[in-house]
Amino acid sequence: MTELGKLTSDFCKRFFGGLKPACEAAGLKYSTLHTQIAKEREIPFSSIQALCDAAGVSLEAFRSKRADIGVLAPQTSAALHKRAAAAYSQALRDVQEEMLRNGSDIMIDDVLNWLKRNNSRLEDFDVLRERVDLFRQVEQGDSIMRPKHIGKHSLAARFFNIEDTSTYLQTVSTFSRSIIDNSLAAHWHVRNSQRYLVEDVTIAVELNGQPVEGSYRRIMAPVQTPDGEQLTLVFARLLDYDSV
Repeated sequence: MTELGKLTSDFCKRFFGGLKPACEAAGLKYSTLHTQIAKEREIPFSSIQALCDAAGVSLEAFRSKRADIGVLAPQTSAALHKRAAAAYSQALRDVQEEMLRNGSDIMIDDVLNWLKRNNSRLEDFDVLRERVDLFRQVEQGDSIMRPKHIGKHSLAARFFNIEDTSTYLQTVSTFSRSIIDNSLAAHWHVRNSQRYLVEDVTIAVELNGQPVEGSYRRIMAPVQTPDGEQLTLVFARLLDYDSV
């Protein structure tokens, strides 16, 4: 059992008396979570969030070995609310980093759930921020995608050694014209339809003289910043990967 699996199992016993009642309370499928724990598979962040919500505790309680007792905060100043929001956001980041260290990561369903929950606005974005890439919407005459933000833990960053928007352009511009054109077409589809697109992509390129091949599942979605800027979000998970 992975450390994350043990944390999840212990949390369910502590707050619900067992895994099955925990799944019933959180609206999760027992057989799926049981398999993820028993066979040391990834446990989606959304499942941990659902368990915490069902238990009525913060994400911080998931990391703790003791049950927390909470009280309702008084309705006071906006400053107090801002401090509470900042503390919650930091706890969220801490839990996410711990989950990553224990073998978990963001999954496609987590991104889809976030899109629906936030109506595709870049709010409550801390967990996803460094796992996704953001692009300016493609325009007529664009010969390559125009990145605005490259997440340091996104697939592009990890597997193509892309550090920022400038290295993205330097690296991707070396890809074949057909690869770039296919990506541009996907960006156009998302912009024109204003709907998310999920597809499996196979890529074969050369990096530093070495052939790299891989298949990944990609979600692209139209999103909006709080100040109204329209962007395209890209998240991908590797299906298989070979570098020879």
